[in-house]
Amino acid sequence: MITFELCRALVYEFVLVSEAESVEAMRLFLTTQHQLLEGAAGVAIAAFLKHSDRFRHQNVAIVICGANINLPTLKSILP
Repeated sequence: MITFELCRALVYEFVLVSEAESVEAMRLFLTTQHQLLEGAAGVAIAAFLKHSDRFRHQNVAIVICGANINLPTLKSILP
């Protein structure tokens, strides 16, 4: 309940992304940055990519959390 109340007070916009968009964002990150990331970070990158035109010519930070991904999931993401 604490998190919900914080979100209601502080979050002014939510971006919905599909599973496919998240996987594509993870694939892009893996192939360009050569670092592992977990699904939650893929969602953040996918949301940015979905609206990247809004942030053109601005500094943007995306928190890339953890590398907690199991081998079968990783294999399914790799090209």
